[in-house]
Amino acid sequence: MKRILSLLLGVAIVAAAWIYTFGMPGETDAERVAGAGSQQAAGARPGGGGPRGGGGPTVVTLADVEVSPFVDTFRSVGTAKAKANVRVESEVSGQVRQVHFGANEEVAAGDPLVSLDDRVEQIALRSAMASLSEARSTLERYTTLRQSNSGVVSAVAETEASTQVEIAEANLARAEYDLEQKTIRAPISGMLGLTDVEPGAFLAAGTPIVTITDQSVLSIEFGLPDRAAGIVEVGQTVRLTTGSLPGRVFQGVIEGFDRQIDSTTRTVKVRARVENPDGYMLPGMIFNVILDTQNEPLPSVSANAITWGRDGASVWVVENGVARSQSVAIRHRSEDRVWLDAELVPGQQIVVEGVQKMREGAEVGTAADMAAPRREAPAGSAGEAEAGAASAAESPRPARVASAEAAPGASAEGSAN
Repeated sequence: MKRILSLLLGVAIVAAAWIYTFGMPGETDAERVAGAGSQQAAGARPGGGGPRGGGGPTVVTLADVEVSPFVDTFRSVGTAKAKANVRVESEVSGQVRQVHFGANEEVAAGDPLVSLDDRVEQIALRSAMASLSEARSTLERYTTLRQSNSGVVSAVAETEASTQVEIAEANLARAEYDLEQKTIRAPISGMLGLTDVEPGAFLAAGTPIVTITDQSVLSIEFGLPDRAAGIVEVGQTVRLTTGSLPGRVFQGVIEGFDRQIDSTTRTVKVRARVENPDGYMLPGMIFNVILDTQNEPLPSVSANAITWGRDGASVWVVENGVARSQSVAIRHRSEDRVWLDAELVPGQQIVVEGVQKMREGAEVGTAADMAAPRREAPAGSAGEAEAGAASAAESPRPARVASAEAAPGASAEGSAN
């Protein structure tokens, strides 16, 4: 079996050598010359299709540099706080006589909320009023006697009567204040919360009654990264969204920010104000804050044009068909485009595809530049093949073929002799 395989392998090698030397059986010399000419034309094709080590320009894709502003977007999360949130407490003790409000009602500053039993304060007020009236009458009588020069009332007695009037006025003011404290009023305007106070209950001093929330305006506090410290300004507009109210976008205005950066979080604390006339937004809601700022125009290129090396980022600039490396600093990136801090001008061409094949001073060209030479190459190859075929047809066959044809003739003559 091994001998048969060795024999077959030897036959195959001999057949391959024969075909390589003399061609396929039945193939003419013109066909062989034409085939060799097309192979040479294919090997001499310019561009990336040439043989390894060809010296043609590198095929790349170019794009123009654009100069335009970019929008830098900062996102953060903040919690809403009401404009005012006051818990009303009783300053005095007493029994509740009347409750003037219900849950979730809107009140104005000064509206009565709870009335306590004020009978003792009413009595004290009447007593203070009577004492003041008596003191004033005494002072008036002493003054009249002093003016008549009767000598009955001395200057000291008149002074003491005047002092008693002042004391009575102070007692009356205190009685009026105590009576007023028996009616608990709203300190601010806003929306009332829930309460457990009921008529007949006894309130001690400091007992919570109800919470009033002014949510006509909400404050949102959030943090921005330290790179936004030089961008954020009072009066800038921010967009607000919350999962509690899906599909709605609210507009807020920055009303202030800290002048220092937190050393732990590296953020700047910012406070925004948002109007809430309908009351849909509630204090305590979590808001997504979006701040958009438009920066100055900068050169922008495709992100595919950026290459990285020991010195950082760079792009390949093409001038007069020659590529050179240009160092850049990336300022902003949005999807597949980057804005650069670099000495680039509008319309300048850079390599966006094929950057991995670049080297300093390399000659480059686009596929469109290479299209014309590629179309001419096949035509030249065909012409050369036709010329080779014609010359082969006109010229005598190789010596080996001629000798092969002459051999039978010599044999015939020998037999004739």
